[in-house]
Amino acid sequence: MSDKRTNEKRREFLKGALVGSGAAIAAIASGGVAAAPEKKAAPAVEPKAGSQGYQETAHVREYYKTAQF
Repeated sequence: MSDKRTNEKRREFLKGALVGSGAAIAAIASGGVAAAPEKKAAPAVEPKAGSQGYQETAHVREYYKTAQF
């Protein structure tokens, strides 16, 4: 008798897990997560005529932001 009750509990758990995972997949597929706002690109730095060597450009500044310098 207790085996029958245990099996019913397992079935209810599995049904709940199935419904929950289906809802999560549907939310992801429908785009339920808000997109992050777009960042504005930094203006490109124009190199001086005849300058060579290190130049701080937009992609270098972006690297500095992500590396937390």
